Amino acid sequence: MLLVASKYTDSYESRNSGDDMADLAMQKYLADTGSVEFKDYLRIGTDPKVNKLDLFWYATEILLLPDYIVVRDELIYFVEVKGTNKVKAADYYKIQEMNWKGSKYKQVRIGVMYFANMNAEPKWFSAEKLFDMWKDPRFETKYYPELDFKGNKKPYKELPF
Repeated sequence: MLLVASKYTDSYESRNSGDDMADLAMQKYLADTGSVEFKDYLRIGTDPKVNKLDLFWYATEILLLPDYIVVRDELIYFVEVKGTNKVKAADYYKIQEMNWKGSKYKQVRIGVMYFANMNAEPKWFSAEKLFDMWKDPRFETKYYPELDFKGNKKPYKELPF
């Protein structure tokens, strides 16, 4: 099994080849907590490592899906899983839109589950905490070397996970 330990300077193809460490760490975490797929959680995100559909990027622009939905302690979590502290602006805005939609429900939580490595304890960052970090002027906007499917720069920020 090849775990992806990519760098932002790697090509899109290189970053999206092999297994996704953060996704595998999330699956391990869920198994270790006794969570059962389709009962306690769903893995539903649009993953370019798995989906090879032509014109796939239109789906990522239109759909508003987290990587996972987890039900625990009478709460439902909409979870983006990260193995890096680099958060793309597109992911940040998707999380904030999900949070806006979910804010009218007491049992809904939206955020990022960060894994520093395969065996690390996960760290939860709520959409509200992510908002505060994103707006902090100490964390400047940077750009990936490749362009998105529309030919635009792909902005991201390195956040203190």
